[in-house]
Amino acid sequence: MKLGKNNFKLDTPIVMGICNVTPDSFSDGGKSFKQKDALKNIKNMLKDGAQIIDIGAESAKPGSDPISYKEEVKRLEPILKKLPKNKFIISIDSYKIETQEYALKNGAHIINDIFGGSQDLFDLTKKFKTGLILMHTPAPPKNMQSMVNSYNNVVKDIKKVFKKTIIELEKNKIAPSKVWFDPGIGFGKNLKQNIQIMKQINQFKFKNYGLLLGSSRKSWIDKIDKSDSSQRIGGSLASALYCYQKGVDIFRVHDVKETSQSLKVFKTLCLK
Repeated sequence: MKLGKNNFKLDTPIVMGICNVTPDSFSDGGKSFKQKDALKNIKNMLKDGAQIIDIGAESAKPGSDPISYKEEVKRLEPILKKLPKNKFIISIDSYKIETQEYALKNGAHIINDIFGGSQDLFDLTKKFKTGLILMHTPAPPKNMQSMVNSYNNVVKDIKKVFKKTIIELEKNKIAPSKVWFDPGIGFGKNLKQNIQIMKQINQFKFKNYGLLLGSSRKSWIDKIDKSDSSQRIGGSLASALYCYQKGVDIFRVHDVKETSQSLKVFKTLCLK
């Protein structure tokens, strides 16, 4: 797959490692805030099996406040400038067009947009010949959990949103092979809705488009089995294996080694 100026081979299932260069992300806030810590974390995740590294500079946990794009770029810059652009896929988790443009100009290969894209982003994607991860969220993180009662049927409603997005992607002639949809586990959804989405996640597997699951360490696990974010590896792995069977291509995770290993073993056991 060619993303920007570089060619990459992706072997499925794909593990995407999370690197949050933030002081306040829900699970790993502060752990990669300093440049040296972020680079060390990225190196370890690549060694452990990540094919994509997703770098975020603004927390999107429920109730979080936004930061300016200038602050976001300030956090990203020392990391992005140090990373090789031809060794692995770099994804930038941002919904701000200024940050998205900065990232693509500086060698990022994918933009991961929690608000599901925009015409400006599609224009940038065409210009730089890069990829997209388009997530569903019904409102900004600050008040997204107030929207849990806004759905008639959470799966059908998200599917409608994605189908409208596909129309726009087709108009813009963006290759489906470079686009992954993410139904947004935990983003404006309650436990029942998150479970419903995962049980029916194959409903978001559109022809020639990819599918991503971001369930790692999120609070839906705590509501099933009381645990803080560092104690949710078991629940995270269970959701990954379940959704792998249903067609998910990319798993966005905090625990790269454990997820990579569990998917390899599961895949081997399922081979006929």
